[in-house]
Amino acid sequence: MANYKDKNKEKYKKILFIPGWGFCNEIWKKFASEFFDLNNCIFIDFYEYLYNANGDIKVAANEVLNDYKDIDLVFSWSLGCFMAKEIEYLLVKNPIKIVYVAYTPNFMQTDSWNFGFNIKTINKLRLELEKDREKALKNFYLLILGIHKNKNFFYKIMLEHIDYVMKVNLKKLYIALDVLQTCSYNLSLHNEKNKNLYIYGKEDSIVSSNIAHLVEKNEPSAKVITIINSSHIPFLTNEEEFAEILRKNI
Repeated sequence: MANYKDKNKEKYKKILFIPGWGFCNEIWKKFASEFFDLNNCIFIDFYEYLYNANGDIKVAANEVLNDYKDIDLVFSWSLGCFMAKEIEYLLVKNPIKIVYVAYTPNFMQTDSWNFGFNIKTINKLRLELEKDREKALKNFYLLILGIHKNKNFFYKIMLEHIDYVMKVNLKKLYIALDVLQTCSYNLSLHNEKNKNLYIYGKEDSIVSSNIAHLVEKNEPSAKVITIINSSHIPFLTNEEEFAEILRKNI
């Protein structure tokens, strides 16, 4: 991976990483350190930006761009993909490379959308966070891993990140959940100049891999790839396959 790392050190100067709900920016750092020069990497406090923007994801994305000029590559995962979408729209005249991992235009089930969480699941998560945050996060991590064959192994790795999330103000976690619950995007809306890369896990228990087909249909300029036997967090559970996709597509 070292040669590729050197290649990207010259190709990409400012690489932004956005985590998903229930994690902090540390979740990306092992992957980033093996694939890029960390001096080129930007790891934002996703919750802080949302909190300062009163939960307005577009305002938060705009603040990120104000704070970090000339970003040329974005990695986003799960809920973090919503911020990346806003960045994509804000940079419509200056398109950049964006990698969307486990992207869905809507995390909540509706009458017209069969994928995602139902409201009871989110309400239960809110209550569990209030009563026992650590237990709530552990249950959420198990949900993320779904039926992955090495679930126990990766669960132990994910538990290493709980301490970071335990330090996040509970109100900030709730605001991020509000974004997850209320935000939605039109699949047909995208920057046609962008050459987006979407990566999905076939065994994702949160974001159905069927969404990959919808993205492919609505965004023909994008590259959409599904990793077999992968979970909601493929850059952890299927690191080599994930890395090989990036070598070929960014």
